[in-house]
Amino acid sequence: MVALVTIDTWRLDHFRPDLMPRLWQLSERGERYTQAWSPIGLTSPAHATMLTGKQPWEHGMEANNHHGYALPADIPRVVDAPELAGIAKGAFVSAWPAGPAGGLDRGFDVFDGPESGERPGEETVSRALAWLPADAPAFLWVHVYEPHGPYEGHGSTDPERYAEEVAKVDHILTPLLDQLEARGSLIVVAGDHGEVLLEEKCGRQHERSVHDVVLRVAMVRQGPGIVPAVIDDMVGLEDVPELLLGRAAAPDAFRLAESGICEPGCSPGCAPTGVLGRDRVGISADGARALRRGGRTQAQGVPDKELVEAVLAIPTVPPPDLDAVDVEALEQLGYRSP
Repeated sequence: MVALVTIDTWRLDHFRPDLMPRLWQLSERGERYTQAWSPIGLTSPAHATMLTGKQPWEHGMEANNHHGYALPADIPRVVDAPELAGIAKGAFVSAWPAGPAGGLDRGFDVFDGPESGERPGEETVSRALAWLPADAPAFLWVHVYEPHGPYEGHGSTDPERYAEEVAKVDHILTPLLDQLEARGSLIVVAGDHGEVLLEEKCGRQHERSVHDVVLRVAMVRQGPGIVPAVIDDMVGLEDVPELLLGRAAAPDAFRLAESGICEPGCSPGCAPTGVLGRDRVGISADGARALRRGGRTQAQGVPDKELVEAVLAIPTVPPPDLDAVDVEALEQLGYRSP
């Protein structure tokens, strides 16, 4: 049994034993990654990276499905790996940006998600457990959306309500994790991206940000043969397919990422407005950053020449026709229109 569990908009600093005791327990029995990075603060392309092992500018899905982007049919996916041949494959997602529009459903025998907007994580987990074969191997992907804004809860501020939703996810996932562990499954749990709370001019603007709170994500692997360890190497969401197949991640000296969209009112200096003005960034293990914004490259710390050249080499992928974007649907999901 192999399982990928993805938590939407999950900040690394909110992966703590007081907020997420069940997931923390899982991490103590397996590998906990402290330097895992997302390539983009958007659900569809980040999940496409986890399913393909490629960066958004490589697989071409550089923004959400409801922004008009799709994953090309000829891009290989982990569900097609020979190691997973002949077993049942099911995906159960909690929000429209995780599929099926845009091609994230390809390769699964069953793909179960809401027809629009989002649904409670409890319903998604319940459907996944009902599908899970009792006496046969399977590949399972489960996605929960609760930490994504707008937040519910009793707190008086966004950070308080966000923390409540993170704690709620731990409760929602407990029956699933209990079942998976009881079956001796290989489990990878990862956030697709984080969130801006108070760190930048605009809160809840993960799709417009390359801040560390958006790009640095929580990731855990546990299962047969996994030796408990805290892994501080720089890895990325493109390593998820290898982890799911029982192999090691490939550490890098730096990570590359981009923003999903430019909105100058939230990211001063980005240009032009929209997907053509996305920021590009490289982050090294020592914390140096090279940021390409509005046609100019800015340095934080002392990035080396290789890092700067890698940022400059990130290609521009032509955007699809965005005229048909359903603005109302985007707003219901907590996004602003492109």
